[in-house]
Amino acid sequence: MASLDKHIAQLIRQYGPYVVGLFIMYKITASMVRRAYPYGYAWFLNWLADRYNRGMWRQKEELFTDLADIKKQFEKGADVEEKFTILEIGVGSGANFKYYPEGTSVIAIEPKEQFKTYLEENADQFPGVKITEVVWCNAEDMKEVPDESVSAVVCTLVLCSVLDIDLVLKEVKRVLKSGGRFYFMEHVFQPERSFTHYIQRLLNPLQVKFGDNCHLTRETWKNIDKAGFAEVSYKRFSAYKMPSIIRPHLMGTATK
Repeated sequence: MASLDKHIAQLIRQYGPYVVGLFIMYKITASMVRRAYPYGYAWFLNWLADRYNRGMWRQKEELFTDLADIKKQFEKGADVEEKFTILEIGVGSGANFKYYPEGTSVIAIEPKEQFKTYLEENADQFPGVKITEVVWCNAEDMKEVPDESVSAVVCTLVLCSVLDIDLVLKEVKRVLKSGGRFYFMEHVFQPERSFTHYIQRLLNPLQVKFGDNCHLTRETWKNIDKAGFAEVSYKRFSAYKMPSIIRPHLMGTATK
């Protein structure tokens, strides 16, 4: 017994400092990773948004094709000082600014302040689009935006990761003016049984955990259908240039 105790003591003296050092390094590294992760993730999403736009520019042009006409209609009946305003949910780095008509004012909703630099850099490339306000908040609670204050709401690749789709849509309806329009484009679940369907279901838990709550199995069109808009128009399609698990897509508009 004494020999065993002596042996254990010798192991502690020999390897104890090494183990303690490893533990300290682990804690320091974990802390650094936690601090750096939001900035790294913002960089990744900024990079991804650029690649997404390259592959989906035709669909985005189709989605936003009537924005200029709606802006003209708005300006005919608006006060001279009133600006055509789009509220964009999950604005990120401002990847949609290139599709907005000249003279558009934007209220940017974004929960991650790490996007600030990318948003400012991208905004500088489109001087005809003016950011009038940036609200750092979740889309489920946009209390800083007044009721019936915007002509359009834009949301692309965001409803997949919000905490409560129905609450977001309720807020969209609240801030839209009467006759205002909600523009959306999202990757969604493939409900028909297929290889993609089963892969989405299999990978969804990992995607949610490591993809900032991004879901692969949301049937977003059902939430929009029951949200109470006066008119809803959308189509489901396959974004063939995207990876198979996010290839099923939904795009359309909903009018208040």
